[in-house]
Parts: sequence; C-alpha cells; structure tokens
Amino acid sequence: MTTVTVPEIRCPLCKVPADRQSLGCPSCREDLGVLFRLRYAARIDYNRALEALAAGDGALALGLLHRAVEAEPGLEPARELLESLSVAGPAGAWAGGRESGREGDTPPE
Repeated sequence: MTTVTVPEIRCPLCKVPADRQSLGCPSCREDLGVLFRLRYAARIDYNRALEALAAGDGALALGLLHRAVEAEPGLEPARELLESLSVAGPAGAWAGGRESGREGDTPPE
C-alpha cells in the first residue's frame, strides 16, 4: 500500500502552519476547520463509505468511494476498495471479510 503524503495546511492570514489537533492557527487563533474539511474531503468520504458498507448500503458506499478517488486519486485504500466492490459487487466484497472492523479508518498520510 502506498503512503499518501499530505501537504500541511497554512493559515491564509499569517501563513503559519496550522495545528492539526485544534484545527486552528497557533499564531492568530483563526479557526481553520473549513480548510481542513476541504483538504481531507476524500478521506472523510472514504470513512463514510466504510460506515455505509457496515450499515449495508453498498450503493452509497460506491458513490462515496467514487467521489473520494476523484478528489484524491492517490488515496490507495479508497481506490482498492472501490476496485474490489466494482468487481465483486457491494454486498459480495463486504461479505468477503471486511465487515469486522474498519479497514484502517483513516488512510495513512
């Protein structure tokens, strides 16, 4: 599995690297949560796809995975899961051993 590197998010006001824990700027205290959500949208969609599969909603999972891969083509866990679902069908791939525990929750950065 390929590691995906994620560039740091910088505050648009003072250009200081954002704090990933607080989702804010450590210098000017600007809330940068929206920037984080935009930058990590594909990873959020990937996690939501895992939740949809766990709930038995394969169609929603496929849509979320397509959107994740389109937004971040290098997101290998999403691409691999999408390929396996496309080959086996949503129910078949999920029943094939992925239902117990979420596969990596958040893909590696």
